[in-house]
Amino acid sequence: MLTDQDIAALIKDFYATILSRDESVRLDSDEPVCEEVRQGLSDHYRILAERSRIDLASNAFDSVRMITGAMLARRFGIDAKFERSEVRRLEHAMLRAGIEVSETLRARWEGNFNYEPSDKLLAQALRETPSAPISNPAPPSTEVPSVVAGPTFSAAAELFREGQLRRKIWERQTYLQARATYSIFCDFAGDRPLSGYVRADAGRFKALLEELPANYSKAAEYRGLSAQQIVAQALQQDVPRLSSRTVQRHFAALSTLWDSAIEQGTASIKIFNDWKFTAAKRARDQRKMWDSEALQKLFSTPIWTGCQSEHRRSKPGQHVLRDEKFWLPLIAVYSGMRQEEICQLRLADVRQTEGIWVFDLREGDGRQLKNSNAVRKVPIHNMLIRLGLLNYADALRTESAQLLFPNLQPGGADDRLGHNYSKWFTRYRRDTDLYAEGLDFHSFRHSATTFMKRAGVADSVIDEVTGHATAGETARYNKGLTVANLKDAIDKIDIDVNLINLEQK
Repeated sequence: MLTDQDIAALIKDFYATILSRDESVRLDSDEPVCEEVRQGLSDHYRILAERSRIDLASNAFDSVRMITGAMLARRFGIDAKFERSEVRRLEHAMLRAGIEVSETLRARWEGNFNYEPSDKLLAQALRETPSAPISNPAPPSTEVPSVVAGPTFSAAAELFREGQLRRKIWERQTYLQARATYSIFCDFAGDRPLSGYVRADAGRFKALLEELPANYSKAAEYRGLSAQQIVAQALQQDVPRLSSRTVQRHFAALSTLWDSAIEQGTASIKIFNDWKFTAAKRARDQRKMWDSEALQKLFSTPIWTGCQSEHRRSKPGQHVLRDEKFWLPLIAVYSGMRQEEICQLRLADVRQTEGIWVFDLREGDGRQLKNSNAVRKVPIHNMLIRLGLLNYADALRTESAQLLFPNLQPGGADDRLGHNYSKWFTRYRRDTDLYAEGLDFHSFRHSATTFMKRAGVADSVIDEVTGHATAGETARYNKGLTVANLKDAIDKIDIDVNLINLEQK
């Protein structure tokens, strides 16, 4: 049985242990804590107390379950068994004590060392109950961070991002994704020194991300709302949430920042490491491909058979306008290139090498490539040449154009040339009754890969063409592939759609 006296003794020692650790940190410090750190810690414990009150009001015992189990095991032995109702009583008491721990530490960081707990259960335990020693359980929800002077999270994160980009450790896409991650975390957990965060902050952030709708950054209904407000609004909605892979990406950006801070001495705990995530679906199951039947339907719509005018592309007519709306899907399915790789092509990137016409994907002059593997030469498929792509590029050169698709304008948070095109392509598919969940522009890349596989092209060669990293020893031999080898692979893409009416003589 877990008696009232047992519970009182456990919460008393929990409270005393945390305060004792705080006292030790203070007395061991040789330097005064700067005002920035002091204010950050005060805010941290204020927020922690508020969250614990919400947990208490909501019967949310998860935040104290680990420390409760550890304390019971240390006092009664690891094999001790208790009724669920008894454990719940202790968890309830621990939440009440946790609020007081946070309030006491906040008061100390505001210069008030005379704070007395007001919770009747804890106050009585402190007055009357003999101690039941616990060997420093280090609870995750109220752990005391080591006090290390340093910049606030927002300042440290921005310096770190800029450094990663400047030293070419991160590509620009990763740099921009990290900005979004850091902004959400700072808004959620508060802006304090990295040493002022604890593992419980990471756990709550993980729970927040797992409840965020997948379209939270794009849907108009969420515009202007914080991540917490979005989650609250979508709590009862049956909408897709962030994938496990996306949540892991957010955590990886934070973990890398913390690793750097620990190396520099401005943090001491790896709070974003060693978290478990639900298994993601296999890559082949995550997105549909445009199969031959779907491609036949797509290329039978007005963009390729004739539309009314430049601004009425989904209406049947007499005009086939060979601009970005005509070319982008064709290039994608006949090359496997990513949308932004195509959109940002310069006319100088359409050139001959070793006597073969290629798309020369390279960095510089504003180009944003996903990673080092994305730098490559992709031979131009014979079908694209027969459809007149080289003639189209030559015509633009006579006009002194720089971009292969000069009509595209940058948009979105990342200033991507494909941003507005993506929105248009979604509308076009809806207008022509081709819209299907999971079948989008990126699906052309999946199609190109699948068509090459069906034609017997080796995976390592496909990886070289599409800009994927090849695992294992095979990667060492890819360096010997010639442009002619890659051209042979590209020309094996056969979408089984008759485009002869679009060919230029």
